[in-house]
Amino acid sequence: MTELPGFAVLLTRLLHHQGQEPAELAHRAGAGEADVVALLDGAAPDQALLRRLAPALGLDTADLFEIAAVPLPEDLAPAGGMATTSIVSVVRFGKALPADRRAELRTFVAGLPPARATGRIEGLPASAPAPDPRSAGNLLMRMVATRNLGWTGTAKVFHLLTGRYWMSTAYGRIASGEDRPTPDLLVDFATVLGMPLPPDAPRPDASATDAALLLRGLRRLGVEQLREAEDLARALQPG
Repeated sequence: MTELPGFAVLLTRLLHHQGQEPAELAHRAGAGEADVVALLDGAAPDQALLRRLAPALGLDTADLFEIAAVPLPEDLAPAGGMATTSIVSVVRFGKALPADRRAELRTFVAGLPPARATGRIEGLPASAPAPDPRSAGNLLMRMVATRNLGWTGTAKVFHLLTGRYWMSTAYGRIASGEDRPTPDLLVDFATVLGMPLPPDAPRPDASATDAALLLRGLRRLGVEQLREAEDLARALQPG
């Protein structure tokens, strides 16, 4: 297994990929430039700073916590439980909606109260032990895990958003570091996670982009709330 470098190196690479300078990132995040430079020099990331930096980097906040190897706070942790089937259904019906109704569904989901976390989701990779010996695949799969998806749900959601299907066991091998993600699969991860894509990568259609945003909002919902969201997604289908 090839281990990832520390957060300072990953953040430096991300800034380079996006063509951002530390001062620009600090300005966009409403943070001090000295704080950003300190992170790039290897300072331990602060939770409050990570929350500011995530949107300025175009990342989901929970994903940046995973990249920084900082434990997820309660408000960012997935609800857990037996929710995968309902999540897949909401995404399936939601992706098929017209743009205005996709927005209505996301607004509804955002307004639902979060469920209490019920524990680790079956089939997800374990948290990486300190001092952060992670593979790229394990990191990507832990980002998927913040969407409250196990390996089977991951395979189904990837198929819905990208049109490509991999067996669920393939995602398990990626999580363990046994297999490395192919270049095509890396693009698929970026699509599903709603992360910035390489300049030469094909752009997902608007329904896939909206579905990735919807998936983030579903992470904290319990089964009953997901059923409410699924009922609305069904009701909003064009006649």
